[in-house]
Amino acid sequence: MPDKRDIRFFPVFIGATIGILLEEIGILVDEFVIGNISTDEAFASVNLIEPYIYFEVFIGYLISVAAAAFIVRAHGAGDHKKMGDLFSQTLIVCGICGIILTSIYTLFTPDLVRLVADDPAVYDGALDYFNAMRFNPLVALFDTFLLTYVLYRGGYVQYYVAGVSRVGINALLSWQLGLQMGLFGVGLASVISDMVELLIVCTFLFTKKHGIRFRWHLNFREVLEIARVGFPESALAIFMILFEMVVNTNTLENYGASGVAAVAIVINVFECVFYLSEGISEYEIVAMNDSIGKNSSERMDYSIKITKRAAMIEGIVLTAIILCASFIMPAAFDIDDAETAGRATIMLIILAPATIFICFSRIAGVFYQYTRRLLRAIVMIGMAIAVLPILFSMLFGQIALEGIAVGIASGPVVAIGLMYGYVRFIKKEKLFSYGMCKVQEM
Repeated sequence: MPDKRDIRFFPVFIGATIGILLEEIGILVDEFVIGNISTDEAFASVNLIEPYIYFEVFIGYLISVAAAAFIVRAHGAGDHKKMGDLFSQTLIVCGICGIILTSIYTLFTPDLVRLVADDPAVYDGALDYFNAMRFNPLVALFDTFLLTYVLYRGGYVQYYVAGVSRVGINALLSWQLGLQMGLFGVGLASVISDMVELLIVCTFLFTKKHGIRFRWHLNFREVLEIARVGFPESALAIFMILFEMVVNTNTLENYGASGVAAVAIVINVFECVFYLSEGISEYEIVAMNDSIGKNSSERMDYSIKITKRAAMIEGIVLTAIILCASFIMPAAFDIDDAETAGRATIMLIILAPATIFICFSRIAGVFYQYTRRLLRAIVMIGMAIAVLPILFSMLFGQIALEGIAVGIASGPVVAIGLMYGYVRFIKKEKLFSYGMCKVQEM
């Protein structure tokens, strides 16, 4: 049996899960503050801007996560020069992309807001919030890479302190600045807290053991290859953008701002489950790439077994948590209308059982991504979080507001079923099969 100290399940899993939980709490802090100091329309305004925030996540994952995974692979192979080249190159790309994205957001602010929030009831609030958040890419892309790198390299203290500090500072500043400056102040608090998080996590780089000397290295072919391999998981953010835009727009047209407020809670929980499953998928990425670097099929098989068990357990636990929290979550966001709050509770109960399938669709997509079946990975993740939830929510949403939750919950269930049928009966393979020689080509 492989040495479990090398597999590092619990440190990576716990670290990534807590990190993602803190990330989601940080997002929810803005909405919680807005729900308590302003109107339901203001709460809806922030959710309508979420697609642009998730686009930042997409860019960050595209240029960072696969790069960090390949740094782990180089570490497993003992290639320290390659580690340094990849690290330096990713920092350069983060800086370039951050400048470009912030420039686009700044030049086209009114048009971008109008694209997702054209209703007069929500436009002004969305514009105020976006006026602050448009500067976030300058910080967020570095945050994404360095947090991932620190987690993969074992900097758990810096990782935890940075995440907790971000949430605490965001909660404090969101309330204070929100009362004084409105939605602009809430967005500004998020940017400031991200900057503090980045400064804290950078302290890991100054340790003698884990520090990597920066040098100018930019190989465009290598950058494109990293982006190509990293695209399936980074596409998760794009699929979330598409999912949020279509579902929110459809809900706004059919059920108004109060309907968006109720559905926004369901969307947040659905996406939170996908992100919490990242705790397992991050372990999966580290263990797989470490196994590939060491050319060990035995380690790979062991990591797959652990990953599948963890996905099942986490799915069951999250189902129970959502069911218990469904009765208090609308009140936590201070949904004013009693009928809207009650319907939100019903929708959360409908969503809860789908969490097991969400976890399995996530780890299946990541597995195919790093075993070089990129198209299969994209299809798996895209069907589970965007294509099928959108289609089913539009279909069942015509019946009632609660039908939107039925459609959202049906997406990952049907997606994992279709992928299993394709792999098992058409490709004649197991769902998690691989060839070591092929995955070592990168």
